[in-house]
Amino acid sequence: MSAAAAGGFSVIVERLLILWHFIATRWLPAPRDREKRLRRFLAEAPHFADVMTKPLFLEHFAALNRHGITLEQATAVALRAERERDFKPELPGGITAGLSSGTSGARQVFLVGREDRCRWAGQMMARMLSTASLCRIWNFFTPPLRIAFFLRASSNLYTTLSSLRLKFEYFDLTRPFKELLTRLDDYRPHVLVAPATVLAELARSARARPKQVISVAEVLDAKDRAAIEQAFGVRVAEIYQAAEGFLGCTCTHGRMHLNEESLHIEPQWLDERHERFHPLITDFSRQTQWFVRHRLDDILRLDPTPCPCGRKTMTLRGIEGRAEEVLWLRDASGALSPVFPDVLRQALYTQPVGLYRIEQHGLRWEVRLLNGDEKAVQSALEALLDGLRLEQPELQFLPWTDQPSSEKQKRIRCSLKPSTPPETPAACK
Repeated sequence: MSAAAAGGFSVIVERLLILWHFIATRWLPAPRDREKRLRRFLAEAPHFADVMTKPLFLEHFAALNRHGITLEQATAVALRAERERDFKPELPGGITAGLSSGTSGARQVFLVGREDRCRWAGQMMARMLSTASLCRIWNFFTPPLRIAFFLRASSNLYTTLSSLRLKFEYFDLTRPFKELLTRLDDYRPHVLVAPATVLAELARSARARPKQVISVAEVLDAKDRAAIEQAFGVRVAEIYQAAEGFLGCTCTHGRMHLNEESLHIEPQWLDERHERFHPLITDFSRQTQWFVRHRLDDILRLDPTPCPCGRKTMTLRGIEGRAEEVLWLRDASGALSPVFPDVLRQALYTQPVGLYRIEQHGLRWEVRLLNGDEKAVQSALEALLDGLRLEQPELQFLPWTDQPSSEKQKRIRCSLKPSTPPETPAACK
């Protein structure tokens, strides 16, 4: 068989795999052999620790992928792609290497094979595209469905979606934002995909009127959601994804479902009411890398009520952010007590505040406001912490500075916890 014929056959196989995963995800009942697949996966997977952390994962990187690719090999390809802004090169075997955004400290390298890409594309289309979007794809008498995707880096994972009936356009957030706005207005996408803070800015600046809007990469808070939905006139859907894979997405009722058809999730509870937890993720569907009891720093809030959509997977009230977004203060006994980001956001939204950032440095909180009343914000924070019966930090108000659009926007961040006892300060991990 010629190289061209082999390449064509590969494309045909990929399209068939995507179609199968799409049909299985959208219309077929959840697989009943989930526990069997999980046991078989665990029997094959290498075991290094009861709980896999990111440092351990990187330490055993070559053993935790089926191709023996070293961390140095994967990092070199991923960094070259980001430096040259060319995300097509692959490692041997059709393996794509990517880098996470690094919001939890160190950036994590991840690998995705062709089968993984096809499964992701099929599942993503099935879960996220509306009936109207799918009808446009199937109707050959209409122009193709146009998707605009804003992110710091592209990937072969995302471009797998492209086809004759689905046009995928990448908008590089490392480029000038005005340039991106001009391109977006010319492109006129049917589906707009971007981080929450980028969507909020597009809602203020862009003339495009997409039929679907999807938030990725960042926690979408209530204030941004309201502004985006008002500007575009459509409900914002959300995708919960990380280097560890496709973790969840919202359904047609707006509820966030975890992707338990492909994941086994063990909650590490953070409170006695079993409401907030860190998830331990085991992804038994990936063909390239093993993720076994992989601990995420995200803080998830469980919603125990059944979803009207009928899907039986675990649902969330919200994703509050990563562990570094939890601030810490001493209580009356001197022990450190958490102040969760969702609580802080709600306190700030009672005030006339535009954009804000809070960064903790021990007992000093650096607060930056854009179009906000410093005295009102100070009173709101002090009242919140009084109600929580926590020691008051020093609030230092600093001038607002913009963050580069290519960086994931962090509004609440703990750089250093207060000392307890006083002579032993701790980094926020």
